[in-house]
Amino acid sequence: MVEQTVLIVGVASFQGFHIARRLLREGFDVVGIDDEGRHKTRIAKQRLYVLTHPRFHLIRSTLANKTVMRSILNRHEPRHVILCSTRRHGTSDGPLERYEWMKRYIAIQTKRAPVDSFITFDLPFTQEYGERPGVHLFTEDVFGPWDDASTLVSKAIVAVDRGGRLSGYYATDILNVSYIDDVVESVVRLLRLIQTGISPVGLFQIPASDYVNIQTLLSDIGLILNKSAKTSLPKREAVLRQSNTPTLDTLIGFSPSTSLFEGLEQVVDWYISYKTMMKEGIK
Repeated sequence: MVEQTVLIVGVASFQGFHIARRLLREGFDVVGIDDEGRHKTRIAKQRLYVLTHPRFHLIRSTLANKTVMRSILNRHEPRHVILCSTRRHGTSDGPLERYEWMKRYIAIQTKRAPVDSFITFDLPFTQEYGERPGVHLFTEDVFGPWDDASTLVSKAIVAVDRGGRLSGYYATDILNVSYIDDVVESVVRLLRLIQTGISPVGLFQIPASDYVNIQTLLSDIGLILNKSAKTSLPKREAVLRQSNTPTLDTLIGFSPSTSLFEGLEQVVDWYISYKTMMKEGIK
């Protein structure tokens, strides 16, 4: 199968970074759009350097730059576009605005070169929001290496490592966790399906691979780090979050299966290596 060019908007984000790395290993050409403005975290900037690859093309821009965006689409003619929701503190363009920008660019580009798919991640759509062309994926508690301590799992690892307490949560709160590699595998399989000529449209949930409470999360992290985890958090009635959104696994034939503990072992290994690297400097 001939590999095609994928445009990833928000490539420095946690999900965008991991999707780009996997697609490059699969032989795709990847064009990543992101900037290195003052609102970027240090780890987000580092992700861009890790992505250095002969088939990776980084464009430092925003979607509001019409000239640059049209030039990118005309030059690279991507067959697939993936829009990752990013936290852009201090900027005026929200996730839905970025979606509308990209939707318009794709409509213009499709008149001269086909764009086979438009995939988005975790956009804050509501039932009242109008027409939503594309495949819109929703995830829950995704965790993995190269996160910037924005997820609950990452916050818990830092808290246990530093001997602190995870404040603002209850011991009985349930997490619907998925390891990032399983999420990326779902995206790759979706792209492979689209390459066969099938064009799904709509909202899909990437199902969680494990369901655990926060007390179990902290205990598992403490076991892996060989440290005492402060798990004496307040309790309340546990509620398992459920969604009416159709799940993607029925479409692609794959469902996330990495357990929390298995994923945590890999994340903690990365966390220790990263912490050492930042302390000692890159050699």
